[in-house]
Amino acid sequence: MTTWLIHGFNVSDMGKGSIDRLLPYITDSLDYDYGYVGLISLKKVNRQTINEFLEVIKPVDTIVAHSNGCLIAYQIAELIHIDAIVCINPALRRDTIWPEKTSVLCLANKTDWIVELGRIWARLVSLGGIRTHGWGSAGRHGFTSEQPNVRNWYTDDWFWLYPVRGHSGLFKRARYWGRMINKWLHLNQV
Repeated sequence: MTTWLIHGFNVSDMGKGSIDRLLPYITDSLDYDYGYVGLISLKKVNRQTINEFLEVIKPVDTIVAHSNGCLIAYQIAELIHIDAIVCINPALRRDTIWPEKTSVLCLANKTDWIVELGRIWARLVSLGGIRTHGWGSAGRHGFTSEQPNVRNWYTDDWFWLYPVRGHSGLFKRARYWGRMINKWLHLNQV
């Protein structure tokens, strides 16, 4: 079993300053780098990434993703079974419906304004809802679909030993949050 780490878009360091900081704390983890991509070619690159990913991922694998990486993880989970997915500040719609047999953990916080911009972008490119786009503000509000296999952890809540804020704040406390994610993954594998 492998845990794949997927970074967000507009990342020029290939995730080194964000998702890759969790690598030392998550058992059997590998990063999946789809390279730098800007907003205009994002949909095409996401599609290519998903096709490439389907050649290496196995149903017993898990995914930890950040921002746009969560959209990629979601679209992969729609195509093949994935045991568990952790979404860190996902740029996904709050009402996303996940496959029933995939355990999902959403790490969100109320100060993530970046995903609000993604929500606005999604509305602009959907042509009034004609072409739906998966981006939304779950990274700020959590998932609201009330599914039994989906959990929300709000990383800015007072009871966490190291609460974090913002779209990428979790990576500043990678040791603590990486260990928390690793424990959750081991408890939620089939």
